[in-house]
Amino acid sequence: MPPFVIIRAMTKKTKQKDKDKWEREHVQRVLDYHNKKYGTHIAIKGKTTKVYPHLEGQLNWDWVCYDTKIGDEIAVEVKRLTDEKLEVRHNTIGDVLEEIKNDLSNKLPGIFVLSISISPSNYYLPPRGQQNKQKFKDVLCEAIFQTAQTLKLEEERGLTPQIIRQLPFALPEFFFCALYKVSDEGSALYKSFGVTGFWPPRLNEHELTKFEELVSHANEQLGQATNAKQTILVIIEEGLRLTIPDTVGEALKRVNHASYSQINRIYYLSGQEVEEIPLPTP
Repeated sequence: MPPFVIIRAMTKKTKQKDKDKWEREHVQRVLDYHNKKYGTHIAIKGKTTKVYPHLEGQLNWDWVCYDTKIGDEIAVEVKRLTDEKLEVRHNTIGDVLEEIKNDLSNKLPGIFVLSISISPSNYYLPPRGQQNKQKFKDVLCEAIFQTAQTLKLEEERGLTPQIIRQLPFALPEFFFCALYKVSDEGSALYKSFGVTGFWPPRLNEHELTKFEELVSHANEQLGQATNAKQTILVIIEEGLRLTIPDTVGEALKRVNHASYSQINRIYYLSGQEVEEIPLPTP
C-alpha cells in the first residue's frame, strides 16, 4: 500500500476519534444535567456501532446510554446547529487574512493586530470572484503597511475609509477594520476576525427549513432505536449562526409533529449552558 494511502487513512481515523471525543464530552454534560434534574442515573455505554456492530453502514443513532440502576437503554443523537454557507464565507475571509498575515510578517516595524468585523446580515468578504479577492487583498496589504509606519505603541487606527476609497466595489454594511500596535520589537501581524452587531432573534424561512431537516433526520435515526426506553436529541450550537434556547423552542413549534414523533427529549447546548427545550403539545 502506498505511504500516502496509509497517511490519509490515519488522518481520517484521527478526525473521527476527535469528533467522537468532542461528542462524548457534550453528551456527558447533557446527562449530568438530566440526571440532576430528574434524579436518574444514566451513563454512556458507547458509540452505537461499537455496541451494535451489525448497524455499521446502516441508519442508526450516535450513542447508546443506559440507566445504571434499572438497566433501561437510552438512545442519544447529536446534531450541530450551524449555517454551512456562513462557515464557507468565514473560511474564505480567514484564508485571505492568513495570506495577508504571511505576506506582511517580517516586513512591519513591530508587532500589530489587524481587527476586522462584519455585520452578520452581510457576512461576506471579499465579494465573489478571484479578481475582487486579489484587489481587496492588495488594498488591505498596502493600507496596513503604510499605517504601520506611523502608528505609535498601543495606538489603534481605523483603516475602513482608505480601504473603501480604493476599492472598485462596495464592502458589506457595518464593515470595520483597524490596526493596533502591540510592540515596537519584532515584526509580525496577528489577526482578529469577528461579527459586529446582532443576529436576528428568529430563524428566517430558509433557516427554519434547515432546522426541520435536522430534527427530522434525527427523528429517523432515533426511530431505529427499538430497544431504547427513551430517546434524546442533543442540539449543539456550533459555528457562526448564534441562537438562544427561546429561538430553538419557537422554531420547534413550527416543525411538523411527525418530524419529532420519535424524540422524547431535546437538549440545547450553547457555550457552557445546557437547557431542555420543551416539546410542543401536538
